Amino acid sequence: MPITLQQKNAAELIQNAAAHDNSQQIRLVAGPGTGKSFAIEERISWLIDNGANANNIFVVSFTRAAYIDLRSRIMSHCINRGITTAEQLNVSTLHSLALKILRAAGLLVAYPADPIVMDQWELENIFDAEFSNVSNITNSRCRDIRRNHEAFWSTSQWGPPNYIPPDPSITSTERSQFDQFHTPRTQIYSCVLPGEIVRQCNESITSGTLNPVDLLNIEHLIVDEYQDLNPCDLEFVDNLIQRGVKTFVAGDDDQSIYSFRFASPQGIEDFVNKYPSAGDHVLQDCFRCTPNIVNTAESLITTHALTSRIPKTLNSLYSNSNPIVQGYVFRWQFPSGIAESRAIAESCNDLIQAGISPRDILILLSNTRVLEADLLNKMDEAQVPYEVSRTNEYISSNDGRFLLACLRILCNRDDYVAHRIIIGSIQGVGTGTCNNIANDVLQNNLNFRDIFYINLPSGVFRTRALNAINSARTIVSEISRWQPTDTLNQRATDLESIINGIFGSSGIQNWNNYISTIPGEITLRELRDYLWADNEEQEIRILNALYERIGQPLPNEGVLPQRVRIMTMHASKGLSSKIVFIPGLEEEILPGGLRRPYPGLILEAARLLYMSITRSRVACVLSFASTRILHGGFSRHTASRFNTNLGGIFNYCHSGGLSSREIADILQDTANL
Repeated sequence: MPITLQQKNAAELIQNAAAHDNSQQIRLVAGPGTGKSFAIEERISWLIDNGANANNIFVVSFTRAAYIDLRSRIMSHCINRGITTAEQLNVSTLHSLALKILRAAGLLVAYPADPIVMDQWELENIFDAEFSNVSNITNSRCRDIRRNHEAFWSTSQWGPPNYIPPDPSITSTERSQFDQFHTPRTQIYSCVLPGEIVRQCNESITSGTLNPVDLLNIEHLIVDEYQDLNPCDLEFVDNLIQRGVKTFVAGDDDQSIYSFRFASPQGIEDFVNKYPSAGDHVLQDCFRCTPNIVNTAESLITTHALTSRIPKTLNSLYSNSNPIVQGYVFRWQFPSGIAESRAIAESCNDLIQAGISPRDILILLSNTRVLEADLLNKMDEAQVPYEVSRTNEYISSNDGRFLLACLRILCNRDDYVAHRIIIGSIQGVGTGTCNNIANDVLQNNLNFRDIFYINLPSGVFRTRALNAINSARTIVSEISRWQPTDTLNQRATDLESIINGIFGSSGIQNWNNYISTIPGEITLRELRDYLWADNEEQEIRILNALYERIGQPLPNEGVLPQRVRIMTMHASKGLSSKIVFIPGLEEEILPGGLRRPYPGLILEAARLLYMSITRSRVACVLSFASTRILHGGFSRHTASRFNTNLGGIFNYCHSGGLSSREIADILQDTANL
């Protein structure tokens, strides 16, 4: 790496000043690639070195993917520092910490087992689908009603800021229908919806019915991605601070992009006003992005910022590295979306032919509905290997979810939601049958999980429901013979037999395609974690650990297939790549029509673009098109308002993409990193 030891040491002094701050509250504002994770890791090792009990340190991040990544980094850092108590640390999401508090207080007795937080697939395919069946309301309307409640749980307001109501608005009758369905259904399936657990925890704390600090002996709280917390989450953190917990919060208001989850940059911006004695630190030295990329991103964010923005200037350490690496930003405009897609695909192909690994190329889309079809078509024509975001992958398919449910049950027989997925996967079983089974369980005082294991009472379930239950019982009985430590090799035939019984030969083919690059020595527990991973970083971590465990060298091409990654801008948060393409910089797409009436959402769109640009290390290609074909019709588009603040001129490209000279320059800078 060309960044010099002197530069590295100077940056680490600033990181350590934050990590070693002994204030009761500390705010760390960290720009992209400035070492926020390192500061958190150092904070934890410093606390333990200075006598803190690892059991009493709690670390939370915004998403499951973020906390898993953070936990892995913390463990590695502590091991390198010779700290043997790191496994005792409590690292989780905020939802999981709230669940842990309620569990310790005995307030989860309403559920037959520790509840599972439903993910998006489960919300749409189980909760919304069954609510629709019960209420005779359309699925999309049921989704809107659920989101209306999630908005209330997240903010304590009906119709809060950042909530765009559906048309027509949710009625009091619809809310009542939701409440009547929600409580018994979440108890039947022993599950919770996102947001409700943190709110329930806050209500119990403020009512005086529990003290979370005493229950879990919380002494230190570290909150990553603080800018992503919603008002309910912020209240939760405040409740802990008010009870004497030393708190370290880290994040970046310039990367606050989750208003649809009711997050706001004001949370991190107001922290030192709320706690005037708090230590306050800012990391501005960027280890990730080269100067031209940083300058482009800074030009955008300083022009489109709230007046309350925390003052800071991102500085690329490569501007004074040895050798200096400037990086590249290309700005293109095209006559059509097809021409834009063709140029990106040809550029990817030429980069790969020149020696760039496909996995070092990211394509970030602000609107997949508008941009993805043309892009994938041209990528296919150019024969570029690519993969799209997880929404199009195996785990989002019915057979993928079924396999994951089998492995979840193997590892946790109290996973009621996984049992519901099994029964809903049986051929000929629809939402109506599943709903009838749930109602029969409720009306006859039964336990949902028990119907898979114990003798069924006679006369309760009708023929269709009974057949579905018996088919599911056969599958669960087969799974019960396995052990989580069994390997894929040991259970390959059994797994194929189960898949064939539900999905036939096409299901087997899909499964074999999915596991074709996974070593057969993987255990079923590891396979569950791999299937359940939120992003490829988690998959890589699982496979790296597997290769280390079985004593095999990593494949030369890496543990995952070498493909260009195509994903949404939001999905790229936390990632980085040497080369990033960002197409579709048009007013109709980014910021887009839905954001246009709301000035605050325009600024959030700028933050989303800022975050996307700073995923790139060496080269970033920004582009827009004057026309697109949408819904079979011709549509004229105008350049995004952000394009005038991206540090340069957009050049007109009639055809082609990166030139051979430009690719050679990118290769040279890549070699110098």
